[in-house]
Amino acid sequence: MSSKQTALVICPGRGSYNKTELGYLARHHCDKTELISMIEAERAAAQQTSLLALDAAESFQTREHLRADNASLLIHASAYADFLVIDRSKYDIVAVTGNSMGWYTALSCAGGVSPEQGI
Repeated sequence: MSSKQTALVICPGRGSYNKTELGYLARHHCDKTELISMIEAERAAAQQTSLLALDAAESFQTREHLRADNASLLIHASAYADFLVIDRSKYDIVAVTGNSMGWYTALSCAGGVSPEQGI
């Protein structure tokens, strides 16, 4: 019998990175350099604002932060980075789901697509 607890992971959808989350990646996931570097390279190739620059902004700018191409990446990167820190020695993940945009993050977390494909 396993001593692990089972877990269902629910990935957040649109609207889950707001003013109160500003700086979330820097505060909680500055160690996820491989993930952040991959996202930053994708953003640079598309000539989009740096994910880290958006996260580190002095103030939340609705027009900038809630724009679909920015908001989706802030949400995806934050949720996927959160998923990466789940202690697999304690939790057996039995299902991954999401709502709205969270479906795409769920696909990355569950391994249905690569992190690159998920973004």
